[in-house]
Amino acid sequence: MYIDESGDHTYKHTANLDIRYLGLTGVLIIKDYYDTHIQPELENLKRRIFKYDPDDPPILVRSMIKNRKSWFYVLQDEELNEQWEEEIIDFIQGLKRYMQVFTVVIDKKKHLENYPVQTFDPYAYSLHVLLNRSRGFLLKRSEKADVLVECRGKVEDQQIVKAYTGLRTAGSYYGDADDYKKVYPAEALMLKRKETNIAGLQLADIIAFGQKVQTILENNKPYTRPLSRFTVRLNNAVNPMVNQYGRYLLE
Repeated sequence: MYIDESGDHTYKHTANLDIRYLGLTGVLIIKDYYDTHIQPELENLKRRIFKYDPDDPPILVRSMIKNRKSWFYVLQDEELNEQWEEEIIDFIQGLKRYMQVFTVVIDKKKHLENYPVQTFDPYAYSLHVLLNRSRGFLLKRSEKADVLVECRGKVEDQQIVKAYTGLRTAGSYYGDADDYKKVYPAEALMLKRKETNIAGLQLADIIAFGQKVQTILENNKPYTRPLSRFTVRLNNAVNPMVNQYGRYLLE
């Protein structure tokens, strides 16, 4: 399971709708298919679209793609951009049998109002809930998963490691520690940087923003920024991989 965030993880400026919500998206992928198809095929897609150096391969980061920075300046060419959009959407649609997507969004403004004294760390709290929801999916199928999260900083990483370890040692309201150990057997949470070129993290990064906003809108929360045509198409490609427990809003 590869997890990435969309949004700010602090409680500053929560009146700003662009900052008010933090979303975590996890993509749960069948390992054998990931190793033999997803990782190599995503690299081949990059080779077709971008200038590709094996020693410095393009890393798919939504913000950089949107702003046409670094490797992605070539997308200023409308024909090449159209090719990119078609190929990445086709690629994601092809993962329907092999991938499940889970998103948890926390309304930080509402959470502060509800818990002014005992406010939870928004990232760690969201990760806790995300892993619980994917736990149910895995338990039902008698499957297991390792969990890989993007590095964010020393303090932040310590917080999410603590959240992961806590589930495996103390459990939660929804399940005991043994339940979590069954589906997440690794004692340690894996942390990797984006530049390590991990396909799963890049997929999570690309789709996290759209899934966050869709969760916000489905819960009738205020949000004013319109989604781009490309993000709407991404959401449509991802939605068949989102089950009834796959999107959740916290307050």
